Amino acid sequence: MKRLVLIGLVLTGILAATGATAQTPFALSNLGQKIETGDARMAGRGGWGMAVRDSVNPGFKNLAGLSAIRQVAVSLSGYGVGTDSEDAAGTRSVTRVMAPDFRLAAPVMKGQLAVTAGFRMDRSFRYDTSHVLTSYVRGDTLRGFEEFHRRGTIFSVPLGVAWEALPGLSLGASVNLVRGSVSESLYEIFLSPATSTGSPFYQPVQQIQKDTFEGTSSTWSALYRWSDRVSVGVSYTPAYDIDADRLRTINGLTARWTQPWKMRMPDEIQTGLQARVIGRWWVGADYSVQAFSEFEGPQKWLDEGMEDETRLSLGVERMLGHQRRGGSSNWPVRFGFAQHRWAYRVGGEPIDESIWSAGTGFPFSGRLGVLDLALSYSKVGDLEKNGLEDSVWKMAVTVTGLERWW
Repeated sequence: MKRLVLIGLVLTGILAATGATAQTPFALSNLGQKIETGDARMAGRGGWGMAVRDSVNPGFKNLAGLSAIRQVAVSLSGYGVGTDSEDAAGTRSVTRVMAPDFRLAAPVMKGQLAVTAGFRMDRSFRYDTSHVLTSYVRGDTLRGFEEFHRRGTIFSVPLGVAWEALPGLSLGASVNLVRGSVSESLYEIFLSPATSTGSPFYQPVQQIQKDTFEGTSSTWSALYRWSDRVSVGVSYTPAYDIDADRLRTINGLTARWTQPWKMRMPDEIQTGLQARVIGRWWVGADYSVQAFSEFEGPQKWLDEGMEDETRLSLGVERMLGHQRRGGSSNWPVRFGFAQHRWAYRVGGEPIDESIWSAGTGFPFSGRLGVLDLALSYSKVGDLEKNGLEDSVWKMAVTVTGLERWW
């Protein structure tokens, strides 16, 4: 387990330090891009996991399900993604590597009461672009280039508890410390006209805007097992405020000022169902909605149009087997589909994302953890409606390790 934790920490550092050339143009404005958190097991079957109560491969989507754990569980998820974007100007290919989800859970009363903590990226802001700049000042023709950079994240640190209140009924609650920042920089570099020494005649201009976020939310959840074949789960996150401080700096004009503002994040509801069909084969579905039509924040974002963010996940899984000398027949098999509507509009139309996925997993000896893998393909937006369209390939990896606490 010590080696597993060490490998996990090294992997976290590598993934966190690995940058990206850019992100999809859909994330250029407004609230950025919602990060798909959760483990590769859920990703492979379309994203469902609200009704999971598993002591060998625990899920963290619904914290109430963690009441089943009997050992300390450490889970680290990361993914690599490649995106091909198309708009009226042409095509753009980008790559990215991220480690958006790290979780820890420990039993206080084995199989009945557990505590949990973690780190989860919620939204990401990353975009870089550059183009030739031509302008006219006092009869001079200025030539050079303009660069725009937008980058940052909004993340949360959930601190929670799970408790089996009654046989078959588990409850969960967490306090989520919401933090983050996003920086937008605009550079205008003028290469000509130049002085007699070859230096640019006009001074470059740099404009920087940085928003720092801080807030606290709570999540309440429940999971009920009707039988060994069927279970349902639900969670509710009430609306909460995020306080923001905006720092603006303009170099060349030597101006700097700060401005406080606030975002009112709408409430979110998630529900899920899973059922065993036959043998090790299960089906499941999750649905979530966050009412961004009631979002309060910058007027510019509201003017662009806000949408209720929804996601429907459907999938099937052949669960992990433990038959002696079963070989590959013990491997889990997962397939899924998800339909996601983003929280805002582009080109006056909502952004719809369709995701197809598949995955599998490999258990550690002694049932002390699992390595899960998932591959997905998604289509984001519509070229005719939004003016943009993305094709996205993603490989997700999750390492989950277990060890006795006492």
